[in-house]
Amino acid sequence: MRSTMRRTAGWLIAVAALVVILAGLWPESVEADPAVREQQLSQRIACPWCDGQSLAESDSQVAKDLVLILRERIDEGWSDAQIYDFFASSYGDHVLLDPPLTGWGIVLWVLPAVCLIGGVWVIWKRQRRSG
Repeated sequence: MRSTMRRTAGWLIAVAALVVILAGLWPESVEADPAVREQQLSQRIACPWCDGQSLAESDSQVAKDLVLILRERIDEGWSDAQIYDFFASSYGDHVLLDPPLTGWGIVLWVLPAVCLIGGVWVIWKRQRRSG
């Protein structure tokens, strides 16, 4: 009885972790309101001269100027991808707070899934051994 409860608890934890990871990866809806879009994008682009702060978080004049440039691009009809490419080409990929799926960016996106799968495998092996 006790090992059955352990197995069930282990699987519930694994399923809950999977749901949390998938919810974090779920794409957000595209917002048509330019002010909302500006806020969302400025939270995903780092200020190149501020220590780890996004454009939205920073109070520096540089960040404020970059938000104005961001707003101009939105008003000109640029897509999110075009805006990210513009900032990455101007200041480097490190300004993108959501890393691209190239190089180390792939590792950063894949590592949580690998850890989850490894954790589920360890729980499964321990439960098979004890039960």
